[in-house]
Amino acid sequence: MRVGSSSSVRGSAADERAAGERTDRKAQRQAAAALRQQLAPHRKKADKLEAELGNVQQRLAELEAQLADSQLYEAARKDELRDLLARQAELKSREAELEDAWLEALELLESLQSQLEPGA
Repeated sequence: MRVGSSSSVRGSAADERAAGERTDRKAQRQAAAALRQQLAPHRKKADKLEAELGNVQQRLAELEAQLADSQLYEAARKDELRDLLARQAELKSREAELEDAWLEALELLESLQSQLEPGA
């Protein structure tokens, strides 16, 4: 009888450890989900800024391709050149603003992530 009762005690302890591990994994998954939920708005903002920055950079590249046309610099097209140069200045300014905002958003996201992660 003693043999049977001691093995059931060992089995019971193993069952408790397994249940504890399942609980720990569940708590870890829940904590990770909560972390993702807290970071989501900041990540979304950074992603939106990055996409807008990419859009501005694409438009700037297209405009600079137009400015590479040597015929644009003829006297008859000076108004068009002036307009393109003004648009280029606007886009470069917007690019700098977006880049700064994007970098700030990434820094905030990284800072929050390090604060919210367990063990930080």
